Amino acid sequence: MAPSTPLIVGHRGAADVAPENTLAAFRRGLADGADMLECDVHVSRDGRDVIIHDTTIDRTAQLESPLRTGAVADLTRAQLDQVLVGEGEHIPTLTQVLDVAATHPLDPGRYAPVLVEVKALGAAELVARILGTYYDPSVWGGLGSPARVISFQADALRTVRELAPAVPRGHIARELSDEVLRDAVEVEAATLAIRASHLRDGDVDRIRAQGITPLVWSVRTDEQIALAADLQVTWIGADDPARTRRVLEAHQRR
Repeated sequence: MAPSTPLIVGHRGAADVAPENTLAAFRRGLADGADMLECDVHVSRDGRDVIIHDTTIDRTAQLESPLRTGAVADLTRAQLDQVLVGEGEHIPTLTQVLDVAATHPLDPGRYAPVLVEVKALGAAELVARILGTYYDPSVWGGLGSPARVISFQADALRTVRELAPAVPRGHIARELSDEVLRDAVEVEAATLAIRASHLRDGDVDRIRAQGITPLVWSVRTDEQIALAADLQVTWIGADDPARTRRVLEAHQRR
């Protein structure tokens, strides 16, 4: 594929084809051709990292799960370990996700970079500590780093910058505004991602003018995938990495 073709990020692993944010989903994402992985982090009542998107377990818990409802922040990690979230899968920890990324099913000799999205502000310190201890200090190197922290919350990125300055940071927003751009510059974000449906003419150029790599998120339709390729964004999130790659390759042939 041409260098300008976006890399594919397995969004929540491969959310359309496996239970989202599970080890099975992350393995499936890599097996289906994702170049990178993305996961979401909350914090349990006893201060442990929890890989889940929502603030509660209500949407993702299986009917037969021993525990089916409750706020993540109100439950201990031991309680969350009981939760079944699809196909018998459990809620993983960040370290478990990083372990999957480091043992690529198609090429055991390489790792897949991980985008770690801080969902709960309290998770920022925890994530910074985990990434700082999991990886050797010498591996951090901007966009080539094995992991990076992303968040809608500029305060979370400020915390990571303070505690783990070598870890690259990425800001996320629904749409580009002067405030969003200022925040991205202030936290020294390496990337700034805008929702595909809210992307306007000139946004990508405005972001690049600040020395920040522009990204597009919630890229789901064939048209949005083609647009991301035409804008030459560095990578795009994909709920179905295999399908996304097929669309990108077909678009490139055209």
